[in-house]
Amino acid sequence: MKVAKTRLDLQNDDTKSNVILLGTWCIKNNSDLFENINSYKIFPYHWEDKDKFIKDYDYLDRIYEKKLAECKDILNKIHKINKGQRYWRIVIGPWLRFFIDSLFDRYECVRLSYNKQPNSFFTIYSYKQNPPKDFEEFYEELVSDYWNEIIFSECIKHQGLPYNISENLIKPGKSFSNKKSFLRNMIEKSLMFYQFLISKLDNKIVIFSPYIDIFKALRLQRYLIRFPYLITPKIKTKNSQISGSRKKYFIFNNIDDDFEEFLSTQIRKNIPQAYIENFHIIKSQALKEYPKTPKVIYTANAYQSLESFKIWSAEMTSKDTKLLIGQHGGTFGLSLLNQTEKHQINIADKFISWGWTSKDHKNITYLPSLKLKSEPKKSFQKDDGKIIHVLGSVPRFFYNYFSMPIASEYIDYLRNQIIFLKELNDFNLSRLEIRQDNSGIKWGWNVDDVLKNNGFDKNISRTNISLFDQLKGASLSVSTHNGTVPLETLALNFPTIIFWDMNHYQLRKEASQKISLLKEVGIFHDCPKKAALHINDISNNISSWWYEENLQAALKEFTTEYALNARDPIKVWQKFLLEEAAK
Repeated sequence: MKVAKTRLDLQNDDTKSNVILLGTWCIKNNSDLFENINSYKIFPYHWEDKDKFIKDYDYLDRIYEKKLAECKDILNKIHKINKGQRYWRIVIGPWLRFFIDSLFDRYECVRLSYNKQPNSFFTIYSYKQNPPKDFEEFYEELVSDYWNEIIFSECIKHQGLPYNISENLIKPGKSFSNKKSFLRNMIEKSLMFYQFLISKLDNKIVIFSPYIDIFKALRLQRYLIRFPYLITPKIKTKNSQISGSRKKYFIFNNIDDDFEEFLSTQIRKNIPQAYIENFHIIKSQALKEYPKTPKVIYTANAYQSLESFKIWSAEMTSKDTKLLIGQHGGTFGLSLLNQTEKHQINIADKFISWGWTSKDHKNITYLPSLKLKSEPKKSFQKDDGKIIHVLGSVPRFFYNYFSMPIASEYIDYLRNQIIFLKELNDFNLSRLEIRQDNSGIKWGWNVDDVLKNNGFDKNISRTNISLFDQLKGASLSVSTHNGTVPLETLALNFPTIIFWDMNHYQLRKEASQKISLLKEVGIFHDCPKKAALHINDISNNISSWWYEENLQAALKEFTTEYALNARDPIKVWQKFLLEEAAK
């Protein structure tokens, strides 16, 4: 029986009886997920076993640290420099960890599928395996059928599994990168010229990509008496001729198992050009366009995907500049596993959370969030208003190691949304609006069609306004994803119902204790049906329920730990940043 690896591998003559899917990501029309999914033969997803998920995380953590140390030595040789582990962790760490984790996932899918169905075979198509230009290009490819078709094929070849050869060439699909308008390009060029000029000034505190609105950013810079950097400089590079240094230097000798052997060959083929061929170009331009001698660098977002920022900040921190990184969303401090959180803590001199700390990491401090809004002076919540049901989204393919629904588990997530909606009474359903995460469109989930097929077309909200504006005059927010949204509404003291499947949204011990407080007062539910029934019970007087003394006490205890905010946090941050710069 043929095993289909991705949607690209499903041919017109394939039938449900003669093909078995490597995962649910192969299904082309996923609008009928609930009705027809059982008619497909699909291998079980290996990380549905959460014991394996946790065990593999520790294994991959060790592999990552080992390969980072080896890559450090290799890159120093290639570029004729002598930079330490922290330097290269800042520069290549995000790509290396995402790549290792994703490669292992694909490797395991192939390995375990053949173990379960040894009489099966694969089809491998003609393809060209080229390294991405930078992290951004890699990140987009990571969740594409094109990249995964190639990686699955490489796994099959390495493991020596049976396959047929097709001469058909697979090609990259449509890119979802947004084209900038002429006006936007002109504005960015003007801002870059302005920033080039102020980079010559003695800016001791530099803020890039702070994950706050522009008005707060300008106020903070005014309080600091600094010229603001309004955008983060981005150095554009072209695809370069692949250097022979890859083959010459990327040789790993200390190999412990078959996956590590496979990984070692794939690093050479996949490491972005930004770290090999274009490294010196980006470094030279970044040192020219970014500030010369900052004492403190602060960012919330630029640490991961922006190569110029990473190389510049690595250069600066090697000269005693402090790198401060701020929390930029939910899951932090809550999720049992979160590799990006660990990376940020490891590279930062200080990591600024929204209230939580850790006994294992002394460099974590907390400040009132600059992102979260405080409760309005006049409440804009109305008991007879709409119910805003907010959905989350993840790619069809695994892409990031954290405790959330991954890959095929998103189908369970959608199924829980339908269970919830069907349990609401007519009054509550008639005033409910479903706010979608637009990322699902580019990731291949037809959530609109799933909702329509289950009778909820009229509930789909198609507004582009912010969540804050959509909540004005609403009665209740329903959060279904461990992200920023529940923290935003709880910080606002806006009536909120949260429901998660705890098998997918696993929490660390200290976070579970705080979530239990929310569960006791009816804010948090681990069952979609119970969440809907609770809404039916309180819908006639939501405010009365929300402002009960014990609920407000539980809310305050939770938000102090995970959604700390203030009426005006700017002065708190001003004092903190000035003190850091003075040390």
